[in-house]
Amino acid sequence: MSLQFRVLGSIATLLLLTLLCGGTLLSLRARSVVDIEVRTAFRGAVSSVRDTLKSDVQHTVTLRQVVASFEGQRHVRAALINEKGKVIVHSRIGRLNDPAPAWFARLMTPPVMTAQLNINLPQYPCVVELVSDPSSEIADVWDHARDTFAAMLLFCGATMAAVSAAVAYALRFFSRFQTGLLAISDGGYDARLDARGPPEFAALAHGFNHMAARLEAFSDSNQRLQRQIQNVQEEERAGIARDLHDEVGPYLFAIQVDANKVAKSRQPETRALGAAIRDAAQHVQTHVKEILRQLRPVSSLDFGLEPAIADLIAFWTRRHPAIRFERDIAATPGLDRRGEDTIYRVVQESISNAVRHGNPQTIRIGVANGPDNVTVCVADDGGGLRQDASAELSLGRQGLAGMRERLRHLGGQLSIAEEPDHGVTVRAILPKLRELEIA
Repeated sequence: MSLQFRVLGSIATLLLLTLLCGGTLLSLRARSVVDIEVRTAFRGAVSSVRDTLKSDVQHTVTLRQVVASFEGQRHVRAALINEKGKVIVHSRIGRLNDPAPAWFARLMTPPVMTAQLNINLPQYPCVVELVSDPSSEIADVWDHARDTFAAMLLFCGATMAAVSAAVAYALRFFSRFQTGLLAISDGGYDARLDARGPPEFAALAHGFNHMAARLEAFSDSNQRLQRQIQNVQEEERAGIARDLHDEVGPYLFAIQVDANKVAKSRQPETRALGAAIRDAAQHVQTHVKEILRQLRPVSSLDFGLEPAIADLIAFWTRRHPAIRFERDIAATPGLDRRGEDTIYRVVQESISNAVRHGNPQTIRIGVANGPDNVTVCVADDGGGLRQDASAELSLGRQGLAGMRERLRHLGGQLSIAEEPDHGVTVRAILPKLRELEIA
């Protein structure tokens, strides 16, 4: 269950309970008001009729007038009934313009009150009957209760809308915060958050931006250190190779010359010893050459990046003649041997993945030279990286990880766009290397 649903659900539940409690209290209050108003009006009516009947009533005309005085009353109906139980005349309450609903009327209706006042006229014995009628009061209470409940409902709706907007605003900030953290975890240390807004969010944004800036500075410093370490390692390897070639090589050659002379001696023991020395010198010389090849390997990059990629294309063309290769390789001044080797490895791994997983018909290779960086793009029209052949796919993933690692050490970036059944586009951006110092 999401945090937004929990917060909004809790607040909606509280507002609903508040609305129910308010409605209940409002109903109890309205019922009490109806009961008090009707009871008071009924008692007043009974008292008024009794006071009128205390006078000398000689005929029913006066009684008719008494009953007629209740015509249009809000809370009491009166009737004049003869000794046979026939209603001679009766009054009606005032007309209701907006009566209450039946369910509300049933809920608010108090117990009916009645009073019968016996009139002993000499010729016309009769009874004046008074009955309470709460309809008018219930209609008034309904109008008030309806308006009050509508106001409460509107308040709850407005509160829910305001809370929803506030929660949505907070969640949008935390979504941006999460996106920034994911970017940081992927090495995008240039991610920043907008520090505008409430103080609490602004403080979080400032803290995130400070952390990202420090990580970016550390990453730049680490990349510079990595490049300097690689430079130092290459210089050390070159120095060792130079020393082996310049110092050890001549002495081994001299030993071989002397051993050849000794091997020409007339004495058998001396000839055997000279041959052994010569063989040992040759063995050491072969081992030194192998060490030199490891320290300073010879590759097609020694002749430039474009010939190296051409050799790579020729290699794959011999094995897959049905694949058509298109290339547009620009000169890349500003890149050292490590940069050219990284570009070469990206092209090599991209072609290998395309051939192994995509079954392409055309592979396009482009190297564009920009003012500050070099862009490498390898696109194919194959079927993309298949999700079967797990062993090969794992090797491909390792190759992609290796490309990212190489580029990250040189401050570059790698992006892979895959469209199923439409091929894969690998794009790498490598900044041109400058003389850097440790920060």
